[in-house]
Amino acid sequence: MSEKTLYFRTRGGPVHGWGNIIRLGSFAEYCRKRGHKDILFFVEGPDTVISYLNHCGFQVVKLLEDVSLEEESDIFSKYSKSDVLIVEMEDCNYYRQLMLKEYTLKLVVFDDLLDHQYCADMVVCGQALPSYGNKEISNPDTKFLLGFNYFLCRPEFVIYADMDRSFSPSISNVLISLGGGRYDIGYLKVAYALAEFKETITPTFVLGYADQDRLKEEIKEILPHARIFGGVKEIEKMFWQTDFAIVSGGYNKLEAAITSTPAVIISVQWHQIPLSEEFSKITGMPYVGYMSFVTPENIRTQIENLQSLSKRKELSYKAHTVIDGKGFYRVYSLVVS
Repeated sequence: MSEKTLYFRTRGGPVHGWGNIIRLGSFAEYCRKRGHKDILFFVEGPDTVISYLNHCGFQVVKLLEDVSLEEESDIFSKYSKSDVLIVEMEDCNYYRQLMLKEYTLKLVVFDDLLDHQYCADMVVCGQALPSYGNKEISNPDTKFLLGFNYFLCRPEFVIYADMDRSFSPSISNVLISLGGGRYDIGYLKVAYALAEFKETITPTFVLGYADQDRLKEEIKEILPHARIFGGVKEIEKMFWQTDFAIVSGGYNKLEAAITSTPAVIISVQWHQIPLSEEFSKITGMPYVGYMSFVTPENIRTQIENLQSLSKRKELSYKAHTVIDGKGFYRVYSLVVS
């Protein structure tokens, strides 16, 4: 079983975000720990993305940005056919799926938006959407795994899923994690919102692995006492230790829920808008809007509202009940093993 050859195809970096890079890297590591040794990544992205995956111990075939289907097909033809090929990228359209199916025994698409027509063998969507309508126009043989049970939360988070969280009487520290892309607008608006609480709240910003020196300087000018990090290895621990979080509408909102962290959502990509709206409806986690349209006052109002201990407890409990964080185990057993 562990002899299976696993390929991963993805795209990431400052423009397309780092979430799928980190998630696939973690899932590949999960597979490796279960004995899979023949793992290879095919990646569009800057050198920082390639270096990150290399540092994780994976071989990477670097693809040109906006590589054509013909060029990509030619590259895949030089490698042996994989047992499983897992794809996570926004532009995994029907024609790319058709092409990739030629080079694997099982094509699996991870897609949080479900905004394509599918001919892959399996599609995994670990988010709640207004509807899953594209299922109806896809290949009838395509199997769909839908909903929070299949959210690929890194196993490190699961440690905290079953622990009892303690709550401080008021918010004294805030974790801000919007993802590793160029989300300066969002981070700066949060900084201005928190400037009103300089005497009472210590903010911790996690900006991701991209070069963010200019942004760090701007945040420091607004919040001299802020703690600012690039990429971190134990963000799950940071979620657990904070009183409150301000998170993106992608994976971070779900990670906050798994760790029972009271949080507010800001979408930093267009596609996060429906994801944020649906999650807010289901859990009550406040959604303040898309980063270009939200104001510091919108964010500040939510922080003031959630100073209430009872409201934070209620928010924490409700969000935590919708997701258990064990998606890695479910997806691995259904997709790979």
